[in-house]
Amino acid sequence: MKIDLGFIGKNIRKLRRQRSWTMAELAAKVGMSEVPLGRIERGVNAPSASVIYRLSKELGVSADMLFAEDNQNAGSLQYGKESDPFPATTSEKNEEPPSRIKMMSRHIIEAFCALEDICGAQKRASIPLVIPFDPTTRGMEMLSEKVRRFAGIEHGIVFDYFELFETLGFRVIVVPLPKDVHSFSYYDTLNQNAFFFLAARQNPERQLFCLACELGKVLILTYSIQQGVELFEPDGDPDPSGKKPFTAHRAARRFAATFLMPAKAVGDTVEQLGIQKKQWSYELLLRIKHRFGVSAEAFLYRLDELDLIDPSLIQPLKDTIHKHYGKTGFGEPDLSRRLLTPNGRLWDLVLTGKESEEGREEALKIEEVLKKWKVVRK
Repeated sequence: MKIDLGFIGKNIRKLRRQRSWTMAELAAKVGMSEVPLGRIERGVNAPSASVIYRLSKELGVSADMLFAEDNQNAGSLQYGKESDPFPATTSEKNEEPPSRIKMMSRHIIEAFCALEDICGAQKRASIPLVIPFDPTTRGMEMLSEKVRRFAGIEHGIVFDYFELFETLGFRVIVVPLPKDVHSFSYYDTLNQNAFFFLAARQNPERQLFCLACELGKVLILTYSIQQGVELFEPDGDPDPSGKKPFTAHRAARRFAATFLMPAKAVGDTVEQLGIQKKQWSYELLLRIKHRFGVSAEAFLYRLDELDLIDPSLIQPLKDTIHKHYGKTGFGEPDLSRRLLTPNGRLWDLVLTGKESEEGREEALKIEEVLKKWKVVRK
């Protein structure tokens, strides 16, 4: 009876992709041609003992890793190494994701990387993810300005940040998450990239803020690692004056607010329209904040911070906003609701992979994995 050892080829292929090696590169490292290695990866041929030895040596794993028959065993043997993507925090308290979320994340991350390999897509982000900054309120605003400059948008207004992030090479995944989890991210050390997971149930404005906030968390993490120190204060009670500690969580939120609402862009928009400080109405607030993709309350706060609105109008507008939030469960007014296309790059890769002669079968299996975890498709 013929024994199916196809799982060995799958393990080799997964390990090769995690290292961003082409089949030709791995074949050269182990001293064999690309064709027989391809047949091993596809499960057509079984590797000899000498090939197993050379593969385990070059891949930096034990032979047991190559012979792990299922994903769970393979994950326990290799997942969590320095080269693998790891959480960049999930909450204000830096809690690790629940076990089911970790499993979902691993499956989707592996699927994303496999699709990029099948399609020959770029794995590395096109902007740096280790950027020096001062751990202050102003420092986070300056960091957001640097990132916008690296992204080529300077002080411009961006309508679809999903598309922008995906164009920059980031992996953005919108998927159902538990009620108490709004977003989280994984940092991909090997490829200097990140995976951003966003809750599907949230409105677009909330999703965009969480996306920018997660980018801030990744940037804080990478620079902290490079410096070898904790850059921000730990969580704690306010000091005697009532001032709250400037934690990494608060710093990430500051980054997000200034990234989505750059001072110059907001100021230029108001000036171009000739809006005077006392002319802000609820309808006008909704129309203008719509350009920046943020919540009405966040935009009102930014206008106040930039001294672009009369102080006497702030509380009445805030009351109107909260009244709407109370009726809709913090839903944004329909007048300002954005239409976004989630998971565009991910599903584009699936479709591209299915058109690949060699990758079609694997792409179809990946599609089933994404459906299993109910990854949003529009």
